[in-house]
Amino acid sequence: MKIKNRKLKNEKNKKVKTQNFFKKSLLFVKKYLTIFIIAFIFLFLFACDNFGSQTGTFIIDNLKSIATNFTPTTDLFDDGSEVSFVSYFFGMNSKKEQEVSEFFLPTTQQSLSTSDEMLSYKFDGTISAIASGVVCSVGYTTNNEKYIEIEHAEGYLSRYIGLNFIGVYAGESVGAKNSIGLVSSSNTVRVYVYQNDNLVKISELEWKD
Repeated sequence: MKIKNRKLKNEKNKKVKTQNFFKKSLLFVKKYLTIFIIAFIFLFLFACDNFGSQTGTFIIDNLKSIATNFTPTTDLFDDGSEVSFVSYFFGMNSKKEQEVSEFFLPTTQQSLSTSDEMLSYKFDGTISAIASGVVCSVGYTTNNEKYIEIEHAEGYLSRYIGLNFIGVYAGESVGAKNSIGLVSSSNTVRVYVYQNDNLVKISELEWKD
């Protein structure tokens, strides 16, 4: 009887030890997972606060490249817009609610384009949103060029192709003339404007100062 009780007691002790081990392991994982999350948030906020600094730009560029630097084996869609991969923002209506879209040139530089279908620039500096709206997608074209798409009021959409650095994310609200990315003199950035999926001629838009 005593031997049986000892066996039961030993088995009970083993179960308690096992339970304690799993509890300690779980607490250990939770502790370091929390530290990791806090560290990640700190780095992200640091990058946002230092957007203009070299360190902040480096962190943001790397975080966004992880999210956007992906090439699928087949195009997700083909609308003739050169876009092979996009990062769309779901879960809310991304259309900017306002009555009229007011358009501003994306830079004070002179456009190099001789075509009425787009604006084109080649310089070192920033590029701005031509109107207020919501960023609906960012990604890479079939030629591996970084691009941004912004939805505006009245069914307008602006597309910026050939960026050196993307400074916005899908779902972000932007104002007219707000900087959205960096361009380089080694690349030619092109700006297209669409309305209800139809390409709009640049001369047909009323550009404000």
